[in-house]
Amino acid sequence: MLATSTMRRVLIGIAFLAAYVALDYVSYVKPYRDIGITPWNPPVGLAVALIFLEGRALAPFVLVAPFLADLIVRETSVPLAIDFGGSMLIGATFVAAGLVLQRITHFDPRFRAVRDVLTLVAVSAVTALMAAGILVVIYLMTGLLMRDEVATVGWRSAVGDMIGILTVAPLLLLWRTQRPWPSAGRWMPLQLLAILAALLMVFGYQEATAFQLFYLLFLPVLWVALGYGPAGAAAALVLVQIGIVIGAEIRFGPDAGFSALQVLMIALAITGLIVGAIVAEREDAAARLRDQQAALNRTLRFRSAGEIAATIAHEINQPLTALATYGGIAAKALREGDEALAARAIAKVESESQRAASVLTGIRELLRKGALNKSDVDLGRAFQQIGELLRADLAKRGVTLAFEVVEPAARIKADLVQLQQALHNLVVNAAEAIESMGRPGRVVVRAVAAADGQVLIDVSDDGPGFPPAYDVSDPPPFTSTKADGSGIGLTVVRSIAEAHGGHLSIRSAARGTTVSLQLPTGDPS
Repeated sequence: MLATSTMRRVLIGIAFLAAYVALDYVSYVKPYRDIGITPWNPPVGLAVALIFLEGRALAPFVLVAPFLADLIVRETSVPLAIDFGGSMLIGATFVAAGLVLQRITHFDPRFRAVRDVLTLVAVSAVTALMAAGILVVIYLMTGLLMRDEVATVGWRSAVGDMIGILTVAPLLLLWRTQRPWPSAGRWMPLQLLAILAALLMVFGYQEATAFQLFYLLFLPVLWVALGYGPAGAAAALVLVQIGIVIGAEIRFGPDAGFSALQVLMIALAITGLIVGAIVAEREDAAARLRDQQAALNRTLRFRSAGEIAATIAHEINQPLTALATYGGIAAKALREGDEALAARAIAKVESESQRAASVLTGIRELLRKGALNKSDVDLGRAFQQIGELLRADLAKRGVTLAFEVVEPAARIKADLVQLQQALHNLVVNAAEAIESMGRPGRVVVRAVAAADGQVLIDVSDDGPGFPPAYDVSDPPPFTSTKADGSGIGLTVVRSIAEAHGGHLSIRSAARGTTVSLQLPTGDPS
């Protein structure tokens, strides 16, 4: 097992070195003089991400990577021994950055909060400045750098490293840690075209400088970040950075002003990542709210069930106690031959049995026909309120919700709260049935006039329908077709319908179910 783990680390290290050199080669654009400092250094982001994900075991590979890239790509004129020592020190700053991010307990590589972005920005800024300082000292020691060039070289080096970390590291961290990865939406082709169009405007519009039009790049990046969160923002930033490098090479040639453009890129990267993190924060907050609501609903169900059980136990305890007492008296009287006493005791048993049945019937009627607060209900408005409450959540499940009211079924005398509760249960049940099939679906709520002054409200879906063994004519309470269902949803809906003087019916097929509430338009007779 140890040999396997060592071999895995070696293979990852070799792959990292190859990728580091390859990235350094393709990003070796606009070098400053013969020093080889470029305004974009994506291998740094690769190195930081590797240490964060794999730990200090890969540190030796990160330490030698800058020296290897200098030998193969940059052809530096620094003496070999000095270059090796300096490169090792620079590599050490990358290792330190990855280990520091590991040790920051609140840092989430999925960038689910703004503080994660700000943490990466702070670490990348410190890392870039340290690496730039080491590089400047090396060039000063070897005489390759004049004192009046220190600020320029240090700035270009720090900007390039920071850009590399902010654009490459987030994408690698998200690719490794985020599950599931966001799927491509229908707007993705337009978003890619928007990025391309913005780059063409920035670098192709000759009457304005790229600095004047750089703000155009914010629009597609923010669009993608809002749609896909941190993962979308990270991917968009990599595409934009590649476009900037290509566009600047075509537009500016050897113009050193490219470094100033890269400072704007830092602002774009930070903005895009922060917006993506805000989207993630809102998603997580909504998920926590749904979990809390679900937990509250479960608690209320359990509490209601407990109260019902306590009520039944309290009310039926006396007749059950009396039954036991009179049964004992009857048994003793029969043993002693006292037939008259036995007859009286048996009569009491019969009386107490009837009383127990009456208690249960009373409780059932109380639960089934709770007090109604009837008013004149506009079904169109009631449907609209249900839609506003549920449509966004159903859309996330891939379920569309539609309503239809056919005159003269527009108004009804009912308890609005209980009616909406019944419709809420039916729509959610239908959506959960559709979601269980793993495909999009549709729920339609339709109100039409029926015979004898009745209104028929149908809730139809194109889900899997009820299983053949399920009794749709009389849905059994506390029996559910869902793994986590309580089995009281349809029972509650039926109770609400009957309390209004109506009834519930179910029509189920292999593809879809229609649950119908038939209610009187006025007070039940």
